[in-house]
Amino acid sequence: MPLAGGFMKPEDIDSHNSLYPLRLMRCADCTLMQVMDSVSPEKIFSQYSYKSSTTQTLVDHFARMGKQIVDDFSAQGKLVVEFGCNDGVLISPLCKSGAIAVGVDPSDVALRASEEQGWPLFQNYFNEEIAEQILEKYGAARIVVGNNVFAHVDDIHAIVRGVTVLLEEEGVFIFEVHYQGDLINSLQFDTVYHEHVCYYSLTSLVRLLSQHELKVVDVSRIPIHAGSIRVIAARSTSSRTTSLGVYTMIDEEKELNLERFVNRVQIRRKVLREMIGDLNSAGRRVVAYGAAGRMTILLNYCGLDRNMIDYVVDMSPLRHGKVVPGVLIPIVSPDVFRETIPDYAIMTAWNYEDEIVFKEKEFLRLGGRFIIPLPAIRIVDGA
Repeated sequence: MPLAGGFMKPEDIDSHNSLYPLRLMRCADCTLMQVMDSVSPEKIFSQYSYKSSTTQTLVDHFARMGKQIVDDFSAQGKLVVEFGCNDGVLISPLCKSGAIAVGVDPSDVALRASEEQGWPLFQNYFNEEIAEQILEKYGAARIVVGNNVFAHVDDIHAIVRGVTVLLEEEGVFIFEVHYQGDLINSLQFDTVYHEHVCYYSLTSLVRLLSQHELKVVDVSRIPIHAGSIRVIAARSTSSRTTSLGVYTMIDEEKELNLERFVNRVQIRRKVLREMIGDLNSAGRRVVAYGAAGRMTILLNYCGLDRNMIDYVVDMSPLRHGKVVPGVLIPIVSPDVFRETIPDYAIMTAWNYEDEIVFKEKEFLRLGGRFIIPLPAIRIVDGA
């Protein structure tokens, strides 16, 4: 597979359109799922073009989260450190809710956001050394938060060591991760790519954190990214107790069926490719909607190339004019999509279905149809 976020300018195709092995394994002991073929972070993030604020669903989600965690853990006037802060989509509501918010992120996206919005940034990967620097400058943190970061990190222990350096004695570590249970039960093969090194069950997270004298005290299911969990952890010596929901989820994970997942994914690839091939043969014009990492993997794994898909439409100007790695389909702005109405659009960003359907009511009204590829193949029209 190509790198999921490796969108290229057309003139760079010959030198940048590389493929890498992609094998997903699951530990029979701790139940962690992991991509076994590592690609250096420098290659993955050197042209990083993801901005959380492009998606209104995420903006709304983190606005609610920022206020909630500051209120729940009395963090007004206290230090809250977010690693993987991206363009400040959570930092901003943390500040508005009264916290002293500090970001950690190596990307240029984060650097530009911190300069424009005026919050402090440590432009680096979060680990114990960066945590020591923050501790020396700002003191201990009431909350350390890291959303959708755990999946991207090869040496996850360095992050957790950083948390233990920085956290107040009764502070909390709050993080969100895409949930392995939803990946398996909803056939989310499209979220498996090199940038996502690990896919966590709660069982594996409890095992990980306990090695660093941290305990999981609560967990909740959230719909973001088609199924994630928000985990709250504290020091093992903390007075905070573990909720019943933690034990319930660990028990439920014993029933996950991996063989069924593998078989159904292979069938889904065959059915989807045949469907698009039949539409092409019937003279129907097909595009894709949403140039996220999921899209790169779905189109490449199903063999849907530029001979079958005219273009991919995406909201982010950072991607316009580039091509999808592997299948080499051009990425265009929503204006192109609205000016040249196709017959069908595969909703490759299917995890934002409600937002996209609302935004593209005119496409549906004019007779266009969305193909929803996961968890079940469906057609959405204007009827």
